[in-house]
Amino acid sequence: MSTASALAARRARHLDAPKPDLAAVKTRQQAAWSSGDYAIVGSTLQIVGEQLCEALDLRSGQKVLDVAAGNGNVTLAAARRWCEVTSTDYVPALLDRGRARAAADGFDIVFKEADAEALPFADNTFDAVVSTFGVMFTPDQERAAAEMIRVCKPGGKIGLANWTPEGFIGQLFKTIGRHVPPPGVKSPALWGARPYHGSVQWPCFGDPF
Repeated sequence: MSTASALAARRARHLDAPKPDLAAVKTRQQAAWSSGDYAIVGSTLQIVGEQLCEALDLRSGQKVLDVAAGNGNVTLAAARRWCEVTSTDYVPALLDRGRARAAADGFDIVFKEADAEALPFADNTFDAVVSTFGVMFTPDQERAAAEMIRVCKPGGKIGLANWTPEGFIGQLFKTIGRHVPPPGVKSPALWGARPYHGSVQWPCFGDPF
């Protein structure tokens, strides 16, 4: 079977598979993220937030939205560059940790509980939309991507730091998926695949777990 035929067959199987209950998956995810002190892990990744802001060349006065911000690594990095930052997450406990970090550093940051798949902001609001190891975990990847594009100004920037399929975390996702796969939900690591986010319809294809 040719590569094209194999891909077509795989896509057909995916399209014929039962549609997952994304709302139920999101509810379970939210409970999981609320059950442990993930801010401790997040703090070890602060350097990623700094590198992302440098890569985006964020400037003073720009309006920046951090989506699925966790305890605020990119939030704080953008604030250090004198941006006007709004930090969002759907886990209140993580926002509280980010709020405490901002207060300790004396930053004036807006913290708001929000779902990455339904951002409560008007179209074309932000100069930059960012996320580090956050939005990649949304069950409805296409909707989350569309929301980030919607709230970003024309000519603005969207910057993401994601685990890659080839890396250790991506391989861990794959191993977990073989044993406890969320039915039909796409791998978070697809956000870190270059052909995936390079698609014109980014990100709207890829295999489920």
